[in-house]
Amino acid sequence: MKFRHYFAFFLAFLTVFALLLPVSATEEIPDEDAPIEQEPLTPYIFSTDLTVRAKAAMLIELNSNTLIYEYQKDLKLFPASLTKIMTCILAIEHGDLDAVLTVSETALQNLSEFGSTAGLKQGEQLTLNDLLYCIMISSANEGCNVIAEHISGDVSSFVALMNKQAKRLGMNSTHFANAHGLHNENHYTTAYDLSLLARWAWQNETFRQYATATSYVVPATNLSGERTLYTTNYLTSTDVDSKYYYSYASGIKTGFTTPAGGCLISTASNNGMDLLSIVMGCSPQTADNGEFGDERFVETKKLFRYGLENISFVQVLSEAKMADMPNVLYADGRDTIVVRSAENRTVLLPAGCTAADIQTSVSYTTAPLQAPLDEGQEVGIVTAYYNGQPVASAPAVCVTAVDRLKEEHPTQPQLTQTVPEVADDTKSWFSEYWYLSLPILIVALLLILLIILRTINIRKAKKRAAARRRNAERRRPRG
Repeated sequence: MKFRHYFAFFLAFLTVFALLLPVSATEEIPDEDAPIEQEPLTPYIFSTDLTVRAKAAMLIELNSNTLIYEYQKDLKLFPASLTKIMTCILAIEHGDLDAVLTVSETALQNLSEFGSTAGLKQGEQLTLNDLLYCIMISSANEGCNVIAEHISGDVSSFVALMNKQAKRLGMNSTHFANAHGLHNENHYTTAYDLSLLARWAWQNETFRQYATATSYVVPATNLSGERTLYTTNYLTSTDVDSKYYYSYASGIKTGFTTPAGGCLISTASNNGMDLLSIVMGCSPQTADNGEFGDERFVETKKLFRYGLENISFVQVLSEAKMADMPNVLYADGRDTIVVRSAENRTVLLPAGCTAADIQTSVSYTTAPLQAPLDEGQEVGIVTAYYNGQPVASAPAVCVTAVDRLKEEHPTQPQLTQTVPEVADDTKSWFSEYWYLSLPILIVALLLILLIILRTINIRKAKKRAAARRRNAERRRPRG
């Protein structure tokens, strides 16, 4: 096959590739190993006079992702049944809630006789939905094993899935060794890592359904009659113990083992604030009257009360409020212009603070401003301050347009006008549609190369023909 045949085949391949490339460039293939991005926490800049009796604690406002309080949030601790948050959300993501699961013999093995249970029996059949209520309300350890075997085939494979998901969430100080949280020296995490898990799971509406339920009636099964479950989170219900009840609280999960101590992740909402509390390693306390106290509920309620009673949202920047009125050079019919914040900003501040306590300052891109200016044109940054501390910022924009004087006032300095750069439309087209322009450019270069080669071959052919004619002339008989 001659060179031109190879070349034609290559050109055809490039043409087909160019047609297919835009489709493949825009197609998104989900990556199950990709990190799960979450909004970073913003520290609350004002001091909090809190002391929490726990090995580690955190208080987060979820709407603003503000870290109000933290104590030893990076200390590695045992999570106990807080582990079940991961088990539950993975079951929701990977399972069919209507699927019927059978309790196996292996699911009932290696469990503590003192651990939480829903009384499941070998051979008993329940739906995944019922089992999720069992693990989140009654903290049923055997239910976690049944779910793990259903989702991944065996418990060890499910634990590997838990660790993979922890890595995706950025839980870099966490390692799971089982699906329920019974004590294992190689099963640990931190309050901060649990905040990543809880914030991610809390965004799932189905997870909230299980995490906030305070009771549930499990329908009769093949081996058991109907049974009623009651939550172990006494902040959210008075069914078992009313002394810890807190009306603003809901969810998420309790945990306890002797090595881990008392653990609790819970939420509370009021006046537009949604709080997430984490306490780990709480010790039982006995009051002077001899009454036992469960410190995980006491300390969590303390955190919630602090957040809801001592902190509130305040709008510190408003699109509807003037931020400044600076002078403008060369303006037609005016000397000043009104500048406002381009966006509303609401932040957490100490309770009692109002918008009247906020001061604003504008930092301009160029000073002084010069006409012409367009309505909504960004001219700088407006910053809000409370007690001298910056609390929020946003772009500063013009409220109205300002025309330039046709003839500048002689007392005003003449400014050198710069010629605006002309946008390179060709360059932007090639940059935006590279997947089309690149193959076309390659084809064009190859065509030019083909033309050059063709021209060279024609010239060589002509020279060979001329040489043959000259040789023929020499050989022709003379006389």
